[in-house]
Amino acid sequence: MPVVIPISEQQFASAFEFAALGMAVLGPDSSVRGANRALCEMLGYTRQQLLELPPYALNHPEEWQEELGQRAQLLAGASSTYESERRLRRQDGSLMWGHVSCALVRDEGGAPLHFIAQVQDISERKLAEAALRESEERFRLSNRRLREQAELLDQARDAIVVHDLDRTIRYWNMGAQRMFGFSREQAEGRTFDTLMGPGATLAPDAAAQLLETGEWTGQLECVDAQGRMLTVERRCTVMRDNDGWPTGVLAISTDVTERRRAEKEIVLLNNLLEQRIRKRTAELEESNEDLRDFAYSLAHDLRAPLASIDGFSAQLERGLAEQLDDKSRHYLRRVRAGVKLMADLTDALLALADLSNTQLLHQGVDLSAVARSVVERLRELQPERNVTVIIEETVRAQGDVRLLTDVMENLLGNAWKFTSKMPQAEIVFGGQAWPNGSYLYHVKDNGAGFDPTYAYKLFGPFQRLHTSSEFEGTGIGLAMVRKIVSRHGGRVWAESMPGEGASFYFTLNENSPARIPRESAIEAPALSQAIV
Repeated sequence: MPVVIPISEQQFASAFEFAALGMAVLGPDSSVRGANRALCEMLGYTRQQLLELPPYALNHPEEWQEELGQRAQLLAGASSTYESERRLRRQDGSLMWGHVSCALVRDEGGAPLHFIAQVQDISERKLAEAALRESEERFRLSNRRLREQAELLDQARDAIVVHDLDRTIRYWNMGAQRMFGFSREQAEGRTFDTLMGPGATLAPDAAAQLLETGEWTGQLECVDAQGRMLTVERRCTVMRDNDGWPTGVLAISTDVTERRRAEKEIVLLNNLLEQRIRKRTAELEESNEDLRDFAYSLAHDLRAPLASIDGFSAQLERGLAEQLDDKSRHYLRRVRAGVKLMADLTDALLALADLSNTQLLHQGVDLSAVARSVVERLRELQPERNVTVIIEETVRAQGDVRLLTDVMENLLGNAWKFTSKMPQAEIVFGGQAWPNGSYLYHVKDNGAGFDPTYAYKLFGPFQRLHTSSEFEGTGIGLAMVRKIVSRHGGRVWAESMPGEGASFYFTLNENSPARIPRESAIEAPALSQAIV
């Protein structure tokens, strides 16, 4: 016999089945006893599949215990219904958010029969809320970054300004306020020229260059809030949107007023210094000219009395030859020797003075050939000397052949003289490449040498490191060498130890004044060095 369902139950069953919300009948143990069509479609299960699921299968593991606790409250009579938002697991394993309303149905005796649960899909709302929260978080972080950036920009010493393409200022940092004296409220909404005068904005050609290239740097004249004129160096950069369209200009200004003032003062001081240098140079040249004239006149005027003294001494020696004893003749010879020395010194002084006025004739000079000619003359003067002379082939020098011949005569003559007491004299002339691009020449001998302690005196006029009784000479030859080499843009120095010979080095037309280490330029052991 078929079961007859009361009208009220039929109405409930119809409402349950065709409700727009998902509905389920759950036993007191939370097992599914019934589910409507909306819930099946919502979760992707068939009705039979739902009935076969264990009680916890639909709930998120993290929320299941909370769900049981709320239903226990209903069973205990602590409440009649509850609502919550839960994550429910679909048949395909994905999760959905549902708004769950649950009520406990009891029998006439008050015993629990089952739970009636309603589920509304709120996944889209949850997604919207999550998106809103994420957007709010991004907005909050963005605002924080903007505040931090604004604080950093305000700490900058430079004036940092952002203005629109129509030059309206829309950002004005504290650096701009400190530099120009205008507050942010005073500056924003205005333009540079209305705020600080026409010199504070870019000229039309500079503005055109800025839009064309995206950058511009230059100096502008601004009037600050106190009316003072400021010179600023402004660096402008065009800002663009994602599509590349210009949206504004970032202008960073640095106060260079003091620097400009200092630069003008430096230029003025340099001009004054140049004037003083020119004046002092002219005075020095005039003084040097006077000294040269004096030395020339002195040496020239001494020739006549010296010649007279020498001539009369010779006449006196011849006229009184039979009347003079040995001591008297010795005195006369000493007088004539002193006169000759004085004449030689006078001639040397004239020659040294003439070097300053001599015009250089620049031409190619084979110093090795000059050295061979000098040695030939020395051998003719002292054919009895046994001297080994080695002359290496060297790079042709550029200079005045007459003056460079004097250099070779003095250096080789010194080597010839100071090896006169050696049983087997040796002299070497040669050269090698100099690291700065020029050439290093040398004259070496195995003669008497000199004390390196006094090497600084070697190239001074009338300075001698040996007595005239040891080696004759005026002491002017090396001074002339130094003068000639200097006029040819070079340097000369010497190395020696007593009794171990001497080595003289010189350069011409050096490309660099920097001194090169000796070990890279001199093959002989480095003993002492005097640079002149």
